[in-house]
Amino acid sequence: MILRCNLLLADSHQVKLEEVQYDISIKTNNNITIEQSICDVTNKAQVQDAIRKADELVPNQLQPASILVNSAGITRDGLTSNLSDEDWDSVIDVNLKGTFLMCKAFCESNRLRSLLESRIGGSIINIGSIVSNYGNVGQVNYAASKGGVLGLTRSLAKELASLSTKATAMSSLDSRVTADDNSDDQNTIIPPTVRVNCIQPGFISTPMAQAVPEHILSKMTQKIAMKRLGQASDIANLACFLASSERSGYITGEAFECSGMLRL
Repeated sequence: MILRCNLLLADSHQVKLEEVQYDISIKTNNNITIEQSICDVTNKAQVQDAIRKADELVPNQLQPASILVNSAGITRDGLTSNLSDEDWDSVIDVNLKGTFLMCKAFCESNRLRSLLESRIGGSIINIGSIVSNYGNVGQVNYAASKGGVLGLTRSLAKELASLSTKATAMSSLDSRVTADDNSDDQNTIIPPTVRVNCIQPGFISTPMAQAVPEHILSKMTQKIAMKRLGQASDIANLACFLASSERSGYITGEAFECSGMLRL
């Protein structure tokens, strides 16, 4: 069965949006609708506008957009003694505050209620980093921001699971799960929820990694058990898994390392 997909690309750079949309269009079929939104994730108004545009892409607007991938991120590397306040603030603002603002807009009370009442639930996928687990020289700001993303993920997952359970219990919808141990699982209706998970990439072949000096990148590659950089598709495939309630419906608040077994 071929499903129709509606996708909103949000970024602060128009050229990047055009490039990504072109790449997607030549690799997919006509069953995908792609729109763009200029969005600085540190700008609350632009974030809210992006979420609104995503909701408008849903056919007949019967429910809000149900999947959010937070992948905006920057680096401003340097030894701690050389980091400026601006280096610290800009990385924290984009990587952590930006993720928070997107999650907050996505989880606005009326949107959350609509997602639960429509019984489709939702999935938030935050892009963290392996650096938050092991640290890395010259990246205290980046590691701190991505560590914050992990903490945000786990806390928000508990919060939304709790709210979803309460909303389901109070709903008049026939969504209760029977307590009969002999019940047929096929007849069990799973209460909808909004799940929140985090992907922690290692060194992935992206423009960010390509900016790393070759001799440093070579040393990093030798630390990877699989002896190669990851591909963007490796992260995308994991995101697709976490986006699917059929495949990962019982997974929330988790961090998934995708690094080829890199140990910094």
